[in-house]
Amino acid sequence: MHLLSIALIDCERIETLVGQLITLERDLRSLSLDRRQEVAGQVDSIRTRLLSLLADLLSAEDDETRRAAAYGLSKLEDPKCVPLLVDALSDPDEGVRVWAVEGLSSCESPAALLPLMRALCDESAYVYYSACNALKAMGRDELWPLIEDKLSATDAIVRRRAVKLVGDMGEDRALPELIALARDLDRGVRYEAVEALSKIGDPLAFDTLAASLEDDSRDVRIAAIQALRLMGDARAVEPIVAICIENEDLRIPALQALREIAGDEGVALVVRALGKTHEIAKTTADQVMGIIGKSHTEVVS
Repeated sequence: MHLLSIALIDCERIETLVGQLITLERDLRSLSLDRRQEVAGQVDSIRTRLLSLLADLLSAEDDETRRAAAYGLSKLEDPKCVPLLVDALSDPDEGVRVWAVEGLSSCESPAALLPLMRALCDESAYVYYSACNALKAMGRDELWPLIEDKLSATDAIVRRRAVKLVGDMGEDRALPELIALARDLDRGVRYEAVEALSKIGDPLAFDTLAASLEDDSRDVRIAAIQALRLMGDARAVEPIVAICIENEDLRIPALQALREIAGDEGVALVVRALGKTHEIAKTTADQVMGIIGKSHTEVVS
């Protein structure tokens, strides 16, 4: 039952140490009750000493050691690690913060909720993604009031990330806020709002999605087309047909959306209309050229 001398440990052996502890605890469960009671105290002592060691290493000067300590704490899945991991969220090293988020997620402690919400605003995309994934796995009822507050944050990046989280969770309580955020000044927020509305799929969002077809951002317009395609609402036919005819840049996604809503026959009608449009354009161009030629002849004569 001896792990190894804590005094001689280096950070490269942390993964091995944690693995050995987990193995010991697993083997402990397979022992008879008498034998388990006899050795349980020794195993608990090893866990306590390892936790103390990792706490000390978390204050080391070099990033690699702190990173290894945060990794070790994340693998212990122990509520006692929560205060240490919360402190690690303020570490200047990105890797330490990522492992701190992973650890808070694995501890499944209510005390981890607020720190993970703060990590949602981290400057590092890696920390943010880890926090987002961790939050999605938590209870929606506990999380919703905290997310709702972030949806009105002054920082556009925070609003954008909160909107994405809401969409990934399929949180339909956010529908009024998402409809409003689809008109946000920040195009990234508008894009995520349209994406979130698409994932939630509530017909009440139709007018907002239809209006987003006219957005200044091409990404938002494409997201709106895809959202209407998934919604399958027949009211989308007219604006999507208009895009097919008037906007060559968005014609392919618009035709794909139309096929989902109206089938191949609907697409065939649009293709036929496009052919007529080209014919009209050619006839009109010939007429204009005739006027130009006539004017030129009159000037020469």
